[in-house]
Amino acid sequence: MGKHNNSFTGHMRPRQIMAGALRLRATFCLGGFSFLAFIVLTITGVLLLFYYQPGERAFASLSELDSVLPYGGLIRSLHFWAGQLMVITVFLHMVRVVWSRAYRPLKELNWLTGVALFGLTVMLDYSGYLLRGGQESGSAATVGQALFRLLPGGQALATIFFGQPTPQNGSTIGMYVWHVFILAGVAGFLQLFHFWRIRRGSGVRPL
Repeated sequence: MGKHNNSFTGHMRPRQIMAGALRLRATFCLGGFSFLAFIVLTITGVLLLFYYQPGERAFASLSELDSVLPYGGLIRSLHFWAGQLMVITVFLHMVRVVWSRAYRPLKELNWLTGVALFGLTVMLDYSGYLLRGGQESGSAATVGQALFRLLPGGQALATIFFGQPTPQNGSTIGMYVWHVFILAGVAGFLQLFHFWRIRRGSGVRPL
């Protein structure tokens, strides 16, 4: 066996991993599908940034994107369905981890990171829905604010996260910043950290 490589690239692309970890049944490629969905979300999200306008113009800007911008509707549809795919695959990935008991020592940190990623994925999907604008997003923001206010310091938390949405529009500049920069940035970092931890532990545990 060659000298162990402690570098980040050595963990991300190790020379040796368990043979069983390469079988489809070991992971069902759920983690890979989740990351692929995140890549599609990132690419389409960057493209949408050039035309989308948060706030009062949110719904109108998306309507114009669908009807005026070439392939705008396709880009928006890809962004939407990639978001739904990521929620489903991350959830199923967590079910697989529980089923195979891969959360046990020394995998606790991987499991906690996965739980955090699932929470971020749900928050990204929810905040993306609010950014669509319109009365439906306003109603969703109202429900979210009510839930936040049940927490200690919930009024302040609701203001920080939601900004000042209206019953007719849940899109705000604050929500835009959370969705595009903070939540997406943290999710991307945690995914890389999650992959590194898995590779450092010699790959996944076969079923």
